[in-house]
Amino acid sequence: MVGAGIVGTSIAREIKSRKPDKTVIILEKEGRVGAHTSSRNSGVIHSGINQKPGGLKAKLCVRGNALLKDFCRKEGVPIEEVGTVVLARDDTEGEVIRELQQRGTANGAAKVKIIGREELKKVEPYAEAREALVSPSGAIVDNARLIAAVAQDAVRRGVSVSLDSKVRNIVDRGDHLTAETKNVAYDAKYLINCSGLYADKVAWMMDCGRDYCIIPFRGDYYRLTPEKSYLVKSMIYPAPNLEMPFLGVHLTKRTDGAVIVGPNASLALGREKYRDAGVNWVEALEMVFDLRFGRLMSDSGFFKVAMHEAWLTLSKGAFVKAAQSLVPTIKGEDLVPDQSGIRAQLVNRNGKLVDDFLFVQTDKSFHVLNAVSPAMTCGLSFAEHVANLVFDEQEKSISR
Repeated sequence: MVGAGIVGTSIAREIKSRKPDKTVIILEKEGRVGAHTSSRNSGVIHSGINQKPGGLKAKLCVRGNALLKDFCRKEGVPIEEVGTVVLARDDTEGEVIRELQQRGTANGAAKVKIIGREELKKVEPYAEAREALVSPSGAIVDNARLIAAVAQDAVRRGVSVSLDSKVRNIVDRGDHLTAETKNVAYDAKYLINCSGLYADKVAWMMDCGRDYCIIPFRGDYYRLTPEKSYLVKSMIYPAPNLEMPFLGVHLTKRTDGAVIVGPNASLALGREKYRDAGVNWVEALEMVFDLRFGRLMSDSGFFKVAMHEAWLTLSKGAFVKAAQSLVPTIKGEDLVPDQSGIRAQLVNRNGKLVDDFLFVQTDKSFHVLNAVSPAMTCGLSFAEHVANLVFDEQEKSISR
């Protein structure tokens, strides 16, 4: 296993649970588990209203929601079912939330409904909209505690985690694979690649997934000052652009009572270049000269969104305005800088953003190339899905 984020640790835990006799080792390049996306997201457990019915995300989100809540309660991970509210300010946005209601119902999300202005004031007194969609199964979790708990449970079941073990090369030796790190070479019958921001590069080591590349999008957050945290009781979202995989700047009540505002989704100049982290020139130039990136930027619809997101990065005033579109009483002085994270967004050979989960499977490997939001929500259900596919492939190999 390569990568000790929420997806990698969940899959390792699931495989060891099903096959306790198998040796399962996670190779993680950092000195701790979940050092990047898994501990740098907003901690939202999604209810299943945004995912288009029929896709893998849609199939796994509602079950993942239930599995994750059950796990958190058993392991003592802080979690609160605060619910999700999506605002509609005009007729166009009203059509969007009705589409979300249909999606949520089709996906099995519980008790999704649309409410008017007066009822909205009972749910979110300071939010302003003509109407809103409410999904009560949306929840918030302490994401750092969650990834630590999943990793600890995996270890309890017998999974080994090797930290500071960056995979530099993978060699196919016929009857097994060798994953080479700086100091140690690991032999394996099967390799599962869950390396997030570098999943494409690990796949390329095995000549897999050449039609895809990962483009990093940085998401910056602000936080409401403590005295203004009363303005938000749940999670408040704008009606999204259904053509893009980004949900827009939103307000999230965290388990510690703080309210975070964001994220935006601006192009990052390096796969691990967070706010004020400078530029990784090798990765930035590699991205700019990639034909897939060029095709992405030539799409006028995406380019317009990219420019808007870049403006949100450059202008705190624009960020404040986005927050005020949800809760008008928010002021500029109410926002202070918080964390930033990076979304590992897969792009295909035609320069199109890949929205659903995507993987490439061979007889010796399984590469999770696209596992963006709601990957944390789907972590445990996705692990079930991957384990089914992996063991099915191995049984086919044995029977050949």
